Amino acid sequence: MKTMSIEKLIEVELKSIPKGKLKEIYDLIHYFRIGIGKEGGAEDIKSLRLASEKKFAEIWKEEKDEVWESYL
Repeated sequence: MKTMSIEKLIEVELKSIPKGKLKEIYDLIHYFRIGIGKEGGAEDIKSLRLASEKKFAEIWKEEKDEVWESYL
């Protein structure tokens, strides 16, 4: 069996996300990409990481625990 590329794995995961959640995923990816390209000190990296974690948490705030636990 052929191993899928990381790009294909990401594509498969994205297709399984409800349409109503795609904006949040876009924001998470966008800010992550900006953080990668930004050359800054440890404080900049920490701030971007915290912002990304907050955005990720917002995605799940209205979901039931069972939905979250199904991904663990």
